[in-house]
Amino acid sequence: MAFGEVVHYVTQHTAWPEPVRGITSLLSQFHCPDRPSNEHLASASSLTSSEPLVSHEAPAQGSYTAKDFHLLIQSTAAGLSALAELPHYGGERSTVPLWSQLLRALANTLSPDVLILEDAPFIMPRAQNMASQPSNLIDGHATLLAAHAIFLLPRTHSGRSRTSSRNNGDMDESMYSADSDSCDGSVDSLDLPLQALMLPGRGKRLFAVVPVLLVADSRNIVPLICSALYQRHVWGIRQPVVGLCCSSTGTTATAVFGWLNSDQSEEGCMATHLALAADIRLDPLMGVFDFTDARSAISLAQFVLGLRTHFQGVKGAVSIEAADSLTPYHWRSDLPNFETQFGGQMDERVASWTHQAAPRDPRDERERTRKRAAATVLKELFKEEQFAALSDTGLGDGVTISNWLFERHAFTVGRIPIPSDDLGNTTKINAMVKTYDQMTAFTWSDDIKTLFSSAEADSFVSDIKAELCDMNGGPNSQSSVIDAPSSEDVEFISRRISVLLHAVKGARQCNDAAKLHGANEADRNHEWDALLLSFFQPILGQRDVLLERQLNLARNLAADDSSFATRARKVADTYEDLCTKQQRSLVPSTGSQEQALFARYQAIQFSEDLASRCENGNFVEMVARHSSKDPRTGICDAILVISCPGVATAMLQHISSVNEQEKFLKSFMFIQGPKPEKFDTSAGETSYQNEKTTFGRSLSVPSCSRASQFDRNKLHNPFLYHPNGSQTTQKQETTPVSKSILCDKPSGKDLLLPVLLAEYKKRGESAISTAMNQMKTHLVSAVTFLSELGITEQPVFGLVVNDTLGAITMAWKTNSQIYVMERNVRHYDIRDPLQALQFVSILPRLAPRASRSGPPPSIREAARGYRCEPT
Repeated sequence: MAFGEVVHYVTQHTAWPEPVRGITSLLSQFHCPDRPSNEHLASASSLTSSEPLVSHEAPAQGSYTAKDFHLLIQSTAAGLSALAELPHYGGERSTVPLWSQLLRALANTLSPDVLILEDAPFIMPRAQNMASQPSNLIDGHATLLAAHAIFLLPRTHSGRSRTSSRNNGDMDESMYSADSDSCDGSVDSLDLPLQALMLPGRGKRLFAVVPVLLVADSRNIVPLICSALYQRHVWGIRQPVVGLCCSSTGTTATAVFGWLNSDQSEEGCMATHLALAADIRLDPLMGVFDFTDARSAISLAQFVLGLRTHFQGVKGAVSIEAADSLTPYHWRSDLPNFETQFGGQMDERVASWTHQAAPRDPRDERERTRKRAAATVLKELFKEEQFAALSDTGLGDGVTISNWLFERHAFTVGRIPIPSDDLGNTTKINAMVKTYDQMTAFTWSDDIKTLFSSAEADSFVSDIKAELCDMNGGPNSQSSVIDAPSSEDVEFISRRISVLLHAVKGARQCNDAAKLHGANEADRNHEWDALLLSFFQPILGQRDVLLERQLNLARNLAADDSSFATRARKVADTYEDLCTKQQRSLVPSTGSQEQALFARYQAIQFSEDLASRCENGNFVEMVARHSSKDPRTGICDAILVISCPGVATAMLQHISSVNEQEKFLKSFMFIQGPKPEKFDTSAGETSYQNEKTTFGRSLSVPSCSRASQFDRNKLHNPFLYHPNGSQTTQKQETTPVSKSILCDKPSGKDLLLPVLLAEYKKRGESAISTAMNQMKTHLVSAVTFLSELGITEQPVFGLVVNDTLGAITMAWKTNSQIYVMERNVRHYDIRDPLQALQFVSILPRLAPRASRSGPPPSIREAARGYRCEPT
């Protein structure tokens, strides 16, 4: 699609077009100065002395160089190089979590009040030929935007302004949070035309965003730069636009510069100009960089850090006062200029629409209603997220998560040992609590503090390191009776401490952005993904970290078992006994005890629901109805796995037909490729034209004597209470053209055994419930898959993320029953450096389990004698 752009392909570094020569002078060959080298572009305020940096102090704002990020640059290069050696298991691997962490850190130096957004939607410009632009193609997606935000001071009814600031008042503009309680009728909206705004939104406009550094893939970079240029024209900004084209599955970044001709100002005929290197060979002077090459990445860092003066120039050109002199220009694809587009046909189109909207025959309407009702009855399976968002009404007639779990022989439990030896042995609850504690425990000690104090870290995060080393424990610290992390694990983490500290800083900055612009799941995903990739450390043929993979969910076992109806009440009674014993094992008047009490009430309700269903004699019919609606597949945001080379191949030897082999892999294997809409294989880039999901209505809660005695949101909220304290551990607010990773090897059919599954959601009570429901379906399906391979009593862990909080859950199967540990579990806030350290300390403990000796011997034996019936 053409947006009227004129592309200039540059062959020599001296041949950049005149309008962008100033900004392209920041492109330079590899060197790593102690201070910025672009003195001719720097303002006097940004110049500093050349004294060496003190290791425990961060450089002054504006004096950062690539040297202050050298460890992050090296770890990014090493991490991406390691990914290139791994099989991609049915889909290209996303490289965004690693290189976006580096770009975010660099962009945060451009201004004290820079606003950074990831996976941000933007308004597409109108195509040159409007007839060729699909009516539903309105939003594009930027991978990362570093922007300046313009805010209107909130005013109370008394006329007094109210402001909040972050970073101890270091912002030179008053900030206002759209998510705060003061967002009501007393706050004025920015009086700006939509043409001055580039990001979509609804309701009041409390601020405007002007992007300065734009990062997108090859499908989005052109419309993104065009939209930014048109927005700047409206604001009267003459500076060129700076973009980076970075593949979501590659490792190269190509600088793209854009500008508008100053003599072209007529409505509808303003051409945008783009300039980029004609050759894809790496050359920093031509703006072509490779994140896997440390020297090239340093040159990229120098370029981004040099954009500070450019940022200040854009910032100085926009203000609330400038809103009175904006230049009108109709460029947005969501606001077509009807007179220009339709001309003299406008009257005819309005008349045609009026005729089509005329009242219709009621009989026709009744027929359409009947057909819609019939289609609803025959509606396809629930999508997983739609299913997870349904209200849970217990084991009644409706489709609920409780029914889904119960019909797959699964229950939720707390991390609470019980005194009963018989029940404890039957459920393995006591042994699994011990296993959980061994995997998640962390003891902060002086020895660990000393080791981290001497560990090398980037100057940019020296303040976070000092904060960590000044700590003496925290809400997640355990008593000394629990073994401290092994010296090998501590040394492993200390060598990567800079990556951890960058993640902490990134999480804090994401939190600040969320207050102003609203939360975005991708803002959180990348920090968590970077931690998983860095501290689980994928190794070819041993273990791996896969992002956004499709999972085959466990089938309904009750639908296949005609005798389940006769055993169901006994199973529910046993579960009620377990919940009662767990509740009585806790000290009264504590948060965990309240949650355990809710679980006991729920178990009692389960028994009553089953009694009612058995009395009605429709148990089998209800199971069949649920089974017909249950989702078949789900999407896991991240999954840590043991790779078992050759095992799947051994299984396939028992199937002669190639088509049947493919069908077997798709139906039997737990982990599939990336979700279908994530990547467009024809272009190798992200396709974001996902169909919109309409969530089903919440089902009404059935009448129950105890329905009002427990809160399901509290019952299934792992962040509500912490086992080492009565309150949540969330950190309190102290301040408001690409090189793709392709490695299609035979190992693409390796058997993958799940170790930990992750589900990310932005902050919100309903988001926690949805995330927990998704996690329960994933964990139950994972342990069911392992049991099919003869692996039982082997726990699988879960990571449920709500904003910056991450809770560790666990599931296991024993005696044909599955248990999901979701209450009284440990959780961590990665904005707190100590809690982030405690979280990553879990990952090296998972890694030895995943690579101790490859797959269990029983797996290989099972594969040799495996007999599968293709379906």
